[in-house]
Amino acid sequence: MELQERYIAAGLKHIPPTEKDGVERAMRRIIAERLQERGDASEETEREVLRGLGSPRILAEKQLSEPPHLIGPELYGTYMLIVKIVMTVAVIGTLIGNTVDFIVNDVELLRYFAISFATAISAAIGAFGWVTLVFAIMERTAKEKILREIQEDWSLADLPEKEVPQKPFSRIGVIIGIIFTVLFLVLVNQYSQLLGFYYSLDGSIQEMIPVLNQEVFRSYLPYINAMLVLQLLFSASKLVFRKWTYPVATANLILNVLSFVLLWFILQDTAILNPELVTKIAEATDGQRVLNTAFNSIKAVFLFIFLLDSFEGFHDAYKNSKKPV
Repeated sequence: MELQERYIAAGLKHIPPTEKDGVERAMRRIIAERLQERGDASEETEREVLRGLGSPRILAEKQLSEPPHLIGPELYGTYMLIVKIVMTVAVIGTLIGNTVDFIVNDVELLRYFAISFATAISAAIGAFGWVTLVFAIMERTAKEKILREIQEDWSLADLPEKEVPQKPFSRIGVIIGIIFTVLFLVLVNQYSQLLGFYYSLDGSIQEMIPVLNQEVFRSYLPYINAMLVLQLLFSASKLVFRKWTYPVATANLILNVLSFVLLWFILQDTAILNPELVTKIAEATDGQRVLNTAFNSIKAVFLFIFLLDSFEGFHDAYKNSKKPV
């Protein structure tokens, strides 16, 4: 019965502690009833019964009481994890940005604390609202598809001490990706004006040449925000699916294509750079040629990254699709 214990342990992993005892009793009862129906307690029968029951996570979560909810139990664990990460990173990113602004622009200390407190609260509320909205949309539109994918892609090899090597997502890697996405979201929306070249005059007076033309950059900001929110949604789905599948790899390919198209259009517009910076580059070098070379190099680097990432997704999906007989 070792396999049965592993199956139950895998199912209870995502269940709230207060409900684990009840869910465990329900799972044991269901398994015992199926075994009794077969009239055979052999290991092979046990395997067939557990395969028939499907994913232990879904079986366990079906035993939960489900009152009307905004985020259902199937997505709630992942939702809470991402809410904590995104709110924490948004607040920290905002405080870092305010501190840089305080140092660079010599803001009054009292005003710095007041602004930091207000923007931190605003960032936390905004992060909570956006993550909740994303998961509410997933709950209403994609939950059944997600559960079906989990169920169809599940096998006994996915239990602890796997029988067939699988390549799951790196949980730490996904979380780090979410952190950097949120930090970038905070940066482009609140502190893009701080991106620049800093230098000192006479060893004391600090000057800064902004990199971006804020008026032009703001016209692209809605598209950048939409792409970043899609990236957060995709990262959330990776924590739900837990490993590469063909639908996940396809979604990753589509996101990479959209990201590269947006990057291409932005880099085609040299007006996005601060005119003062362009003038100084032109004074020192062949300005237009240098800019074209730099922008084309950035396009080439990101194209390679997106192609490699897309290939890896389909490659790992193919490897994970090989299930045990």
